[in-house]
Amino acid sequence: MVTENTYKNAWYSHGSGFRLAEAEKAELDEILPCLHGYHLIQLSEQGLSHYMSGSLISHRVLVHPTVTTAGQKNKVKAELDSLPFKSESVDVVVLLHTLEQVRNPHEILREVHRILIPEGYLVITGINPLSCWGLWYSWKKMLGKIARAGHLLGLTRLRDWLKLLNFQVTGGRLFYYRPPILSQNMIQKTEKIEEIGRKYWPFLGGAYSIVAVKRVIPLTLMRAKWKTEKQVWLETETIAKPSANRFSTPKTCMNEQKNDK
Repeated sequence: MVTENTYKNAWYSHGSGFRLAEAEKAELDEILPCLHGYHLIQLSEQGLSHYMSGSLISHRVLVHPTVTTAGQKNKVKAELDSLPFKSESVDVVVLLHTLEQVRNPHEILREVHRILIPEGYLVITGINPLSCWGLWYSWKKMLGKIARAGHLLGLTRLRDWLKLLNFQVTGGRLFYYRPPILSQNMIQKTEKIEEIGRKYWPFLGGAYSIVAVKRVIPLTLMRAKWKTEKQVWLETETIAKPSANRFSTPKTCMNEQKNDK
């Protein structure tokens, strides 16, 4: 994991990684203004703190184990799988390349589910492993230029995890189809790749965004359905039915007693 002293030299701070990060910032600037509430929590490295600027929520907090919290009220140093927030107290949670950095991404999703209010929003961004950016990222990581403990997550697996936690995916897309190149001249020549990629190979976008809502299934009290007693006596004249009175005397016996008198 990128440490506190080296986050400025992370992959998203220079070169082609910086251009992808700027595309993600533009994507979040479209998503976050539509999500309202009182508290927004961003789980990401310190160098990505400005990504929350597009949100209309005033109380925004960045959480990460490596952030510098001295004199900064909007940053909290904490483990991502043990967040110091009450259950069902946060309106929006944003994960920026968070799940692909850790060894236990599913545990972080469970912790996010705990702190989100019912109908709260979860926003996730990540690199698409089935793209040229996925190959670039894996190559950089293999060379040791990207210090990460986890691995890239595909959209199918991520959607399955969200479904298991009762999250409903309501938005998101694949975006940024330009290849990870450094030459500025080449980048200007690849402007049409964005339009072509969205139209003909949308599954090859370099990054993805997901917007999900925490659904809570209400507990409904079910009334007991009392079953009527089944009829066990035959409706025939030859078999006498039991009387409601426990100590009743048959009419035949009463007639015999009268005749004897």
